[in-house]
Amino acid sequence: MTGPGQPAAQAAVRTGAQAAPTSAPAAPAASPAPASAPAPTPAPARTPSRRSTPSLLRWARGVAAGAALLTGIAATGTFDTDGVNSTPNVVVQEWAAAERAGTEIALAELGSTRLVAEEAAGLTEDQRGVTDAAVREALTGAAVQQARSGTGTTNAEAAGRLVDVGFLTQDAARLAATDPAAAAERQAEAVAQARAASAITDDVALDRADALQTRSRSAFTAAVGGASTLVLLGILIWLALRTRRIVNVPLLVATAITAGLTYASLNPTALPLNYDQRVQGGVVAAQALQQVRETRAEQYLVVLGSPTSSEAFDTAAGAAEENLAQLDLPAARDDWATVVGSHADVTAADGTAARLEAVAATEAEFDDVETTLQQLVDDALATAQGQVGTPAAITSGAALLLGLLAAAMAWSGIGQRLKDYR
Repeated sequence: MTGPGQPAAQAAVRTGAQAAPTSAPAAPAASPAPASAPAPTPAPARTPSRRSTPSLLRWARGVAAGAALLTGIAATGTFDTDGVNSTPNVVVQEWAAAERAGTEIALAELGSTRLVAEEAAGLTEDQRGVTDAAVREALTGAAVQQARSGTGTTNAEAAGRLVDVGFLTQDAARLAATDPAAAAERQAEAVAQARAASAITDDVALDRADALQTRSRSAFTAAVGGASTLVLLGILIWLALRTRRIVNVPLLVATAITAGLTYASLNPTALPLNYDQRVQGGVVAAQALQQVRETRAEQYLVVLGSPTSSEAFDTAAGAAEENLAQLDLPAARDDWATVVGSHADVTAADGTAARLEAVAATEAEFDDVETTLQQLVDDALATAQGQVGTPAAITSGAALLLGLLAAAMAWSGIGQRLKDYR
């Protein structure tokens, strides 16, 4: 039985029982011990990247093909150490024109000097061996050939000197009858101007002849071809080591072609079409004709009383003899020896008329020499296009084709190795 105070006591007991847990908080649970950090794993050993090989092969393919093609272009003769050359057909025309210009200038020099000498000796127009019209025609012909030789800026200088020759000759002819000494001085100046014009055409002729001859390609082609051959050999060895292949046959063929073009540039006689001798023969014949005429002009200056012409005669005669010795012309050499041997009679003669007569004594022999050389020059230059220009074009085209073939072989050979990485 409960009394009135029991419910309150029970409630108090229950309240204390519920409040007891909150009065004493539970101790915090112990945190778990941290796990030990895992030991770092060693990085895997690096291996050579195979992805870099294709890019290197592409680079090597472009370099090899470019080197082979550049050698072929250099071997055509289109380029040399001085720049860009004309095509062989154009070069042969310029060479022929320059050679003709030189011989025409010498003809004008000889004709003008003979005209003044005959004026000084008092010969009438019927007795003279040359006319003023013939001199003007020779000067005009020389100017025309000079313009065709493609000399550029030097053409104007040569043309100006030819004009001076004409004016000086007119002055000398006008003074010949009244003042032979002044006439000789004027004509000596005319000869000097003619020689200066000849020097220009000679340089052009030799330059154009050298451009036609195979040895003209040696310096540039040898430099380009030698460097390209070394590059191709280096790529060939690198490719064998990189791809573990013994040899790349197409690339080897490209290297052989490049080396062959280089060898041909250093040894022109190795070419099946060797036309150097054809060019050289025309050069020697033209020089001989020019020097023969210049020598005769010096004799006519001696007729006029020029004090230095005998020495100039000996120099010109010796040069003509050297060129005649290179030609198979025994009869012409004999006739020339007669002309040269008669010069002592010219210098020993007293008076303008007597000296002119001594020169005329060998006119037949001189005409034979001049006619023979003129025919030789005409034949050499007339056939130059077929015998020189066409072979030059053939060798240039063959060199370009070989360069293209070598470039294709190099591209194909390295391309085969490139396929292995695809």
